[in-house]
Amino acid sequence: MVALTETATQTSAAVLEPSGVHSRHLNDAIKEVVGVLSKGQSHSDLVYAVVVFDRKHHKTAPGYLATASTFFRAYLRGRRALLHLSEIILTHPDRDHLQSFEHKSFSDVRFFWGQASLRDIREKVRPTPGVFIIPHHLGTSLLENLRLPPLPETVRDIPLVIQVDDTELSTDEETSSPTWSGWDDRKDITPLTKTVKPAVGKDTLAWRKQFMSENECWTAAKVAEESTSRAANRAAIASRWAAEKKVFSVRFEGQRWYPRFQFQDGSPITAVAEVITQFPDHATGWELAYFFVTPNPNIEGRKPTQLLTNDPSRLVSLAQAFAHPADVF
Repeated sequence: MVALTETATQTSAAVLEPSGVHSRHLNDAIKEVVGVLSKGQSHSDLVYAVVVFDRKHHKTAPGYLATASTFFRAYLRGRRALLHLSEIILTHPDRDHLQSFEHKSFSDVRFFWGQASLRDIREKVRPTPGVFIIPHHLGTSLLENLRLPPLPETVRDIPLVIQVDDTELSTDEETSSPTWSGWDDRKDITPLTKTVKPAVGKDTLAWRKQFMSENECWTAAKVAEESTSRAANRAAIASRWAAEKKVFSVRFEGQRWYPRFQFQDGSPITAVAEVITQFPDHATGWELAYFFVTPNPNIEGRKPTQLLTNDPSRLVSLAQAFAHPADVF
């Protein structure tokens, strides 16, 4: 969460994220919001929301409890407005760019969804005092721990930002809305991240080597050995399961391998087949492998493999959003 604080001359921000509240300038804070709605931008920080204060309201960074309280109020208000929306017609964001909606009974709440260019975002999103909520990072278990009611399942995995105005965050002395400064100068709108070791690109040999070293994989012979099937031709069972899209394989150093996590007691886990159907026919085994083992912000940075047996429906929902990021519903 980013709570914007200020000096006498500029607007700044503070971020409420898993590690706590951190001060930031408005331009840095807004990168988190823009990153959710921008085409082709990575969004790796688990920022929960962005709270904007006007220039004269705060001279020092707000405390953790004050910032959290502001977020809780905004979340409940935004959720209430979302539940009152009887119907929203969402079309493909590539055609209609960034879409927005404001319920007539909740004029202080606005919704932005889809992914668009920087120009489209700049034209629609205004940093009035209040809170920008990023549902994409508010996992079900996190909300349960905070004793907050969940958002509708249909909006959990889409590029969505909820803006809730808050008059308590503005003053009579400062009536004009702040504007995004530095839009044109800041071409890099990828959200700020902590200092970490650069991630290995998924389409590289280095990533494939890393995957093979960190994940047990079976040959077709091993699959047959572990299989509980009584089929006459057990030697071909791995290729048959792959043809039936019950499992997938990856090709590495001239050998075909079947990731071990797809199997339980020698048989394919049912959820794997459901995930495979979410991907286009031309998707490779490496694309599926990347989805399964890459930490996902929608489940608090856990790997989707952790949902294979205990939450398959959630796993399938994540797969759909991963394979078809442009389809918000």
